Amino acid sequence: MSRMVLSAEHAADQVHARLRDAILSGEMRPNHRLVEVELADELGVSRTPVREALLRLRHEGLVLQRKGWVVRDRDPHEVLEYLEARAALESVTASLAATRISEPQLRQLHELLDQMSEPDRSRREVNTLNSRFHALITEASGNAVLTAFTRNTDINYWTFTTPIIFREADDRRVEDDHGRLVQALERRDAAEAERIARAHVEATAEIIARSL
Repeated sequence: MSRMVLSAEHAADQVHARLRDAILSGEMRPNHRLVEVELADELGVSRTPVREALLRLRHEGLVLQRKGWVVRDRDPHEVLEYLEARAALESVTASLAATRISEPQLRQLHELLDQMSEPDRSRREVNTLNSRFHALITEASGNAVLTAFTRNTDINYWTFTTPIIFREADDRRVEDDHGRLVQALERRDAAEAERIARAHVEATAEIIARSL
């Protein structure tokens, strides 16, 4: 994890954001140990903001205190519950985004589609772009409450201990879903955007259930 230059006033917020991103991106895997003094040294802060950030992450269910701090693993049942929640949230945000998305945001979605389809992209890079794609649609909904709820269920399959295997047909379906979702947003078709978004998350849940 790269060293950061943090202001004293907002150090805890910045440490929290950096650690949260590292956990949700899979940079810090489940059961990874988080040593306060090491994190403080690595991020260039005292232990106080590190401890405050870890307490917040514990409240969010991302870390545990178990003879020190550790990135929390997820059991299969909990994972599928998160996906049920995401299916509901993403369908609503997509519906709202269809009526509120801006032209610059649509251009950004097309750019992300192009980047995700590049053949030399690693799985990790595609996962990062995928997160940006869905986050942009959530942002385009213009609803801060839904955005906060979505952020709280932002648990992705690439952070699990159990490997999730995507077949070639699965990858094609994901790519097709993304393309059709952007088309629905461009047409301002709220009902179709909602349907595609829900089906997209539910299909991912089926893939994960198969692997788990």
